[in-house]
Amino acid sequence: MSRINRFWCLFLVLLIIMAGFAPPGNASLFEYKSQGTDPVAVSLGGTYRLRGESQHSYNSRTYGGDGDNFLLSRLRLDINASFHSRLRTFLEFQDSRSQGSMFNDSDFKVSNPYHDDMDIRQAYVDYGLDNGLSFRLGRQQISFGDKRIFGPGNWGNTGRYVWDAARIRYVNPWIDSHTFIGRYIIRDPDTWPNKHADGPTAYANYTMIKNLPFDLDIFYIVKSDTHGNTTGESGTGNLSCHNTGFAINGTLNRWDYGLTAVYQFGDKGEDDISAYGLAARLGYTFDLPWSPHVMLQFVNGSGDKDPGDGKSGTFDGVFSGADTVLYGWMNLFFWSNTREYRLDTVLSPTDKLSLRGEYHYFTLDEKKDAWYYPGKAQRRDKTGASGRDLGQEVDLTFHYKASKRLDLRGGYCMFFPGEFIRNTGPHPNASWAFLQTVFYF
Repeated sequence: MSRINRFWCLFLVLLIIMAGFAPPGNASLFEYKSQGTDPVAVSLGGTYRLRGESQHSYNSRTYGGDGDNFLLSRLRLDINASFHSRLRTFLEFQDSRSQGSMFNDSDFKVSNPYHDDMDIRQAYVDYGLDNGLSFRLGRQQISFGDKRIFGPGNWGNTGRYVWDAARIRYVNPWIDSHTFIGRYIIRDPDTWPNKHADGPTAYANYTMIKNLPFDLDIFYIVKSDTHGNTTGESGTGNLSCHNTGFAINGTLNRWDYGLTAVYQFGDKGEDDISAYGLAARLGYTFDLPWSPHVMLQFVNGSGDKDPGDGKSGTFDGVFSGADTVLYGWMNLFFWSNTREYRLDTVLSPTDKLSLRGEYHYFTLDEKKDAWYYPGKAQRRDKTGASGRDLGQEVDLTFHYKASKRLDLRGGYCMFFPGEFIRNTGPHPNASWAFLQTVFYF
């Protein structure tokens, strides 16, 4: 065992021992607050996560090839300090490791999803005014609502989206509005600290409307890259992708519902963009033992119906995460060129335990466009002769909140390929199993 690994083992043992002696009411490992009318407060906390995964007939890069078995670990250490009622700082370190995977660092040319030694995940300053305005500057996680528009991708071991950004927030009794500009971080174990991408730059406003019978979010987001190397069907140029839309979520007696709608327009290289994304949900909780909750969902991201017409019709997902329940736990699908029809059932035998079953049926939106993994195209038939049917996924998972400091989650998932996949290459049934524990300190 290397000196660095021995250090982290000893460090984690120390954290566990300290957490065991922490006062029961404390969520943090350490807290300090000075006396006075404008006190200084400092807290230290974090999480340690271990997850074992077993992938059969697919892996994180391709379907139909070798499986992969590995153990992921992730340590996050948070330091939160406020110096008076208006000024707050937050610093978070993250250490992500992988053992046993068939992939190493050289297999990831952009952001490494598995491995990034101790680095700065977040580091920002908050300053608030009395009129509802506040300012945040620095490296920060940005997410809203169901994470379909801005999602951190926290299921991934290194986390997909963290931003170097400047954000202005305005809150009053009717709105909670966030306006920001930023670029996301590239996870690179050979670079410290991690740098943000050269592009694209995000310019965004995301506003939550309050005091309505339901939750209403409205947003306008621009992805801009002026380096001139964005490739479209007609040629290479700049990227200027505008995203406008809304999200509604609410409950009515035992019913719950949600709708997210996005329209994209602008320029991609020499192409005009015209694309859309939809996600609709309707659920009902039965007054029965274990409180069964049943949900019907439909998700649709537009595809490009003609790959040679100089018009970009593939919805790119904005800055969506691809975590867990959004598009199936196996991460075989994404919002782009997809139609997803699904049925979810959640059972709650106790307050601490929930059982979840999901059935997903996936098709292409447009037959001549690609099947997309999160972040990349997996297969494509530009003739459209291979059909639309991608296949079916069945996910069975559990979540057990053992205590305030210990959280367990596990599951087994299966995928059965459809016509398009059978016609375009290897098409085995695939499966995935995982077991995860998270320790909070």
